[in-house]
Formats: sequence, C-alpha cells, structure tokens
Amino acid sequence: MKVAEKEAKTIETKEQKKEEKVKKERDYSIDLIRVVACLSVICAHLSLQVLNTAYNRIDWSRLLEKSFLKDGIALFFMITGFFLVNGRSYKKIWSGTIKKILLPSFIFVLFTQAFYPFIVNKESFLYCLQNFNINPIQIVQSILKGDITYLNDLCAHLWYIYSYVKVVIWIPILWLVCKETNECKLARKIMLGFGIASLLLQDIQRFFVLPVIGEIKLLTIVPTEIVYVLLGYELFVRKDKLKNNKKLTIISLIGFVATNLIKYRVEIFYMVANNLVDIVGRPNFIEWEYTAFNVVSGLCWFIFLYSIDLKNEKFKKALLWLSNKTFGIYLVHYLILAKVDLYKFEKIEKFVLELLYLFVGMIVTLILSLIILVIIEQIKKIFSKGIKLVFNKKEES
Repeated sequence: MKVAEKEAKTIETKEQKKEEKVKKERDYSIDLIRVVACLSVICAHLSLQVLNTAYNRIDWSRLLEKSFLKDGIALFFMITGFFLVNGRSYKKIWSGTIKKILLPSFIFVLFTQAFYPFIVNKESFLYCLQNFNINPIQIVQSILKGDITYLNDLCAHLWYIYSYVKVVIWIPILWLVCKETNECKLARKIMLGFGIASLLLQDIQRFFVLPVIGEIKLLTIVPTEIVYVLLGYELFVRKDKLKNNKKLTIISLIGFVATNLIKYRVEIFYMVANNLVDIVGRPNFIEWEYTAFNVVSGLCWFIFLYSIDLKNEKFKKALLWLSNKTFGIYLVHYLILAKVDLYKFEKIEKFVLELLYLFVGMIVTLILSLIILVIIEQIKKIFSKGIKLVFNKKEES
C-alpha cells in the first residue's frame, strides 16, 4: 500500500510540475500583439494629415489609412487585461509601474525640456548643453494638470501614461470582478454594458441631438480604458478556444477589415455633414477611444493576431526581443519623427506612394529607435559597473 501511495504521489507531483511548466511557458502570441500595437502607434504618428496642407485639400485615402491604424493603444490595454490575474501583488504592480513606466517617462520629459530646441531643429545640441534649461515648476504644474502638452508638444503622446496609471488604480476593483463565479461574471457584463453603451451614445450624438437626461451620465462611470482591460480578461478566459483557431483567424480578419471600412465611411459622412469644420491642421477622425467601432475593430485585431499559429523559433526569439523594447520605442520614436519634420512628405499624393512612405518610415523609425535604446542600455551598463567598482573600492579600503 505504501509503495502504491508513493508512486501515486510521485505521479501527482510530476503532473503538477508539468502544469506549472505549461503555465510558465511564454505566450509568444502576446509578444506578437505587443509588437504590432507598437508598430500601429508608430504608423499612426507617421501618417500624413488628412487635410493636405501642401495642396490645401482633403485627401480621403489618408483617412482610409488612419482608419486602420487606430487600434494600437486598444491592443496595449487588452494585453493589460489579459495578464490581470497573473498572481502579482498590488505592491509589485506599482513597483513595476514606477520603475518601468513612470521613471523612464519622467526622464523623457526632462530630456525633451532640456533639448527641445535641438529636437525641433532650432538650435544645435551643443547650444542646449551650454544653455541647459529645466524648469521643475513647469514640470510639476504639467503633471498636476494632467496635461503633459502644457510642457511641450513633444510630450503629447504621454497621455497614454495617465490612462495606464488610471487602470493601475482600478486594478483592486477589477480583481474583485475578474473571477469565474456567476456574480463576478454578471458584474463584468454590467461594467462592459455601461462602457459600450456610453460609446454608442457618443456615436449617436455625433449625428443627432439627444435630449439631456441626467441619469445617462451614469453610463460614463466606466472609463474606456477599463472596457478594453475587461475585454482583455475575457479573451484570457477563452484563450484555449482562440489559440491556433484557423476559422477564427479568417473571421476576425474579415471583421477587422469590414469594421474599419464602415468606420471610414461613417467618418466621411460625419466630416461632410459638419462642412469639414473640425479640421484645423488635422481632421477630427475617429480616434481609438471614441466609438463602438473601435471596440469591435480592436477586439477583432487582437483575436486575429492571437489565433495565428507561431512555430518558427527564431521568429519567436525576435518577437521576444522586440516585445521587451516596445515601451522604449513608444517613448523614443516621437523624438525621431519631430527631428525629421514630416511636413516635407505632405506633397505625396498617390495612395500607393503614401503606403510606401508609411512602410519605409515605420521600418526606419523602428531601426533608429532600437539603435538609440541599445546605446542607452550600454550606457546604463557602463554606469552601473562604475558604481559597483566605486563601492567595491570603498569596501576594500
């Protein structure tokens, strides 16, 4: 009996270890989604203005391009939801947020303020070093206002940081509803219902004047970011059904393309109906957070990418390497675009040439961003080695 019990326990232990190993195996599909999201953000910032300032006319092909490039941020928030219940403590989440998100962002803010004239091609790098100027009061005011563009326009894309911090604040509440009990499932449905209903209401108000009803404001209680995080968790729960599902790959791709084409047509109608008055250097095209179309589009895009069967090991390693650098790319790429000054490309008219410009621009921006990040990493290594040597010498003495 004892031998049988020992064998049973050994088998059980082996099975537990296998399960733990499976759980710890990296999900490269998420790395793929993270990289695609990063590239989408780069292309969205690279894309030319719908109001072609070189010829002072509307370029509808550019609006079509933009319609397919607005899901990058949605994908990032869904990834957050996908890993919402990965066992990390709230303390570790905040620790990681401060070290990996807030601190690099703060350094970015300091750099842009000190070297703004050089980045926008007004002064030399040496001039910025000789006239080093950082205004701490202005930085604090900008952070407290929740509007980093108050500091300078190079920080415009950092609005995402505020949204991410908002999600981190919500996490303890999300943990309460992200459990597979009937009550929690109902709570998630209600939250998603409120969030999507709020977006639908905003969509309708673009075209029709609705009566003011105070109770309708309750629909806005769930931020759009939280809607995407909850959707990410729902996808996590169903990940086994999504993985390597060829039918779903085709259906989700069709859904993504169809939704964005509809979004494009609706936006044309909206702009024409409003006599194009929303265009001031840049059109009021449908942004990721504003419409129910974007929820469907982002969801389809996530499912499509996640359902792809990734087999090539070298490709997986490349994905992993790139995935670990996506936030750094997100910060750095904006400076590269500002330095290049994209206005010189506004004269591009043909749709094929616009697509070529986007593709080449994306690759060049990505490569330059990676080079800068690798240089920064090497500087960090040298700096950390120097500190260790100093401490070792002090201990020896």
